[in-house]
Amino acid sequence: MTAKEQLLQEAPGWSEQDAEVALRAVQREHAGSDTDEWGNVSNVHDVAFGETMQRLAKEERAAGHEPW
Repeated sequence: MTAKEQLLQEAPGWSEQDAEVALRAVQREHAGSDTDEWGNVSNVHDVAFGETMQRLAKEERAAGHEPW
């Protein structure tokens, strides 16, 4: 299955916020450098977001639920 096919399969269950996050990620990827006087914080955001989602999934499993 291609990434595009997987995206189309997953997307119907996404919230509006999920769709916005995905759209921003793609736009950021195609926009090139987002560096300003603060530097490029997109990598920090990506790591922090990933860690947060992993933590939430772990908490959901501990509570007996499947992560979304």
